[in-house]
Amino acid sequence: MAVHRRGSGPDLVLFHGGMGSWKHWARNVDALAARFTVHALDHPSYGASASVPRDTTGAQYLELMHELITEMFPGETPLRFGGFSFGGAIATHLTRRLAPRVTHLCLVSPAGFPARKFGGRPIRSYKEAAGDDTKFREIARHNLGVNMLHDPASITDEAVDIQSDGVRHARFDSRKVSAGGTLLRDLTALRSEMDARRCKLRVLWGIGDDSAFRPADLLIGEIREAVGGTLDVHRVPRAGHWGAYENAHEVNRLMLEFFSS
Repeated sequence: MAVHRRGSGPDLVLFHGGMGSWKHWARNVDALAARFTVHALDHPSYGASASVPRDTTGAQYLELMHELITEMFPGETPLRFGGFSFGGAIATHLTRRLAPRVTHLCLVSPAGFPARKFGGRPIRSYKEAAGDDTKFREIARHNLGVNMLHDPASITDEAVDIQSDGVRHARFDSRKVSAGGTLLRDLTALRSEMDARRCKLRVLWGIGDDSAFRPADLLIGEIREAVGGTLDVHRVPRAGHWGAYENAHEVNRLMLEFFSS
């Protein structure tokens, strides 16, 4: 598993979103590395990491992630996890299995909810590009506006570069985990750790990450119900689903505050 490392201090592991890589955290790594040793991962079958078989199930993928993380961080040294979207489901699952070793879990617009059909999602297929790079980038720009970024001005060439590179190197269907229903079950299982303050949870959710196909109040409410109490949730202004990129300044502030507590 390829890892992008920066900084020094306590270990902070960052898990990226679907069709992504460590570059989903491109605007966050340096800020976090001022206080922590940041390990920004390329999950298996993403970015520069080795591939898994195409028939790998969601459960098998999570098991592999557990094996890789325990190999990467042997012993009992405390860990801090940050997970975005698909990576939020992975981070939460690993937090449950590694409890009480994971002291802080920060979820940025997490996935991992049960598979359900809400409103339509007007994305375009990358197959339309048929090998045409200009067309591929046009589709990436469109899909960023649908899935990831709230303000059209945020769809920079850099964002299109990150999206295009992530899609080209994605070799696992993240929906096997993102729609696998593990998030709420794992959070429910972590209640005792949270109640005892052995594990802290913070949820960051872009104000613009609210749509017919991703209803924010419903999903945040389900997280709140799963943890069974007060939820430390922050609605990030001027941000959609990829809030760590779109409003990096505010997300960095909230993550540093949380992970330093």
